Formats: sequence, structure tokens, C-alpha cells
Amino acid sequence: MVVFTDDILLNQLRRDGPKIEESFDRLCADDLSKLSSLLSKSTGLVYSGLSVATQKEDELRSACAQLLLNAANSFAAATAVLRMGYVLQPGIIIRSLLEAVSTTLHLVQHPNDLTAYQNHTLQSPKTIAAAKKALPPFGQLYGHFSDSFAHIGQLHKSITPIRVFSERHEALEVNLSSLRIAAWLMYVTAELVFNELVTAPRYWHPVDQGYKYEPSEEEKEWMKIFFQMSDAI
Repeated sequence: MVVFTDDILLNQLRRDGPKIEESFDRLCADDLSKLSSLLSKSTGLVYSGLSVATQKEDELRSACAQLLLNAANSFAAATAVLRMGYVLQPGIIIRSLLEAVSTTLHLVQHPNDLTAYQNHTLQSPKTIAAAKKALPPFGQLYGHFSDSFAHIGQLHKSITPIRVFSERHEALEVNLSSLRIAAWLMYVTAELVFNELVTAPRYWHPVDQGYKYEPSEEEKEWMKIFFQMSDAI
């Protein structure tokens, strides 16, 4: 006999949740520290940029800042959900975050579309195309999160139990990798939007009529370590 009581949600939040979060913190302390550091850089830059944009009545960059700050909240939510033991749901949130990033990258390249954005008529496919133009890997990342999370993917087809993290299993590693990607995309986008506020840009450098994505060799080495991969993006 299996008995379902009416306090399942309460138990998950109040009884089991803290234990799961503690187990996550033990396993992933270094990951959390690195993610927090990069997110702090992005958020600090965006808040500074929003202040300048507000003073100058720059509607375009104010809109971009709002998008990125909401994306930062989505990032924190995805991290919190993973920390509570949910391994499917963080990807769904990150997929939404990518929409904010793509819209920001589109507006930077096509400022005349600000009115369409404000009127809710700016279409997602259009923003994705602009994001791919600025950052070619974006298309592949967006496709992955769409296929795996926004649509019914492999994780939807199996039960994902909510339990204490006893090891760094595959689902956990995939989610941590997704968070690293999301944190990096937010920083790179913030640096492009508010490039003049960055003393030593890491990715974008001014050229005629715009900016060029050109990370230094030192930055590429950092990226390899951060992403835990052999080649930088």
C-alpha cells in the first residue's frame, strides 16, 4: 500500500529540501563560487550601464539592461531549482533566459526594432538569427535547450526523482554545464551592450561601426578551464 498525504509539497519544501540543498553545496561548492563570481561581474556591469542609460534617457540600452537583469534572476532561479534536486526544470528556465539574451543581442544590432520590441511584435526567430550572427555558437545552444527542455526531450520521458545528491551524476554535470554556458552568455552580452564602461574588455573590441568578438589567448585559456573543455567557444 502506498499512502499519499496532503502535505507532500510541504514536506518537499521544508523537510527534504534543506537536506538536498546541503548535499548539493557539499558536492558543488567550487562550481557555485565560480558561477557566482561571473554572475556578479555581469550584474554589476548591467546595473552601472542602466544608471548611465537612465541619465542619458537611452531607451534602447535601458531595455537591454532590463532584459539582462531579469535574465540574471532567471539564472539564480535555475541554480536554486537545481540545488533543490530538480534536474529537468533548470534547463527549462535557462531556455527562457536565452530568449532574453537573443533579444538583447538583436536590439544592439538593430536599434530600429526597439519599437517592435516595446509593442511585443518582435519575433523570436528574428532575434535568434541576430544572436547567431553576433555569437555563432548561440544557434546550436538555443537548439539544444529548445529540443531538450522547451519541447519534450529525453529527460521528459523518464522519472527524475528528487533526492539527496550523493555523487556528481550525469544529470547534475549536464545542469552545471548548462549554468556555466548561461552565465558566460550573460557576461559576454553585457560587455557588448555596455562596452565603454569596461576598462579592459575581455571579448568585444571596438572596430569601425561596431565591435568585434576577439577574446585574447589568455581569455581563451580561462574559458577552457571554466567550461571544462579542450577548446574555447
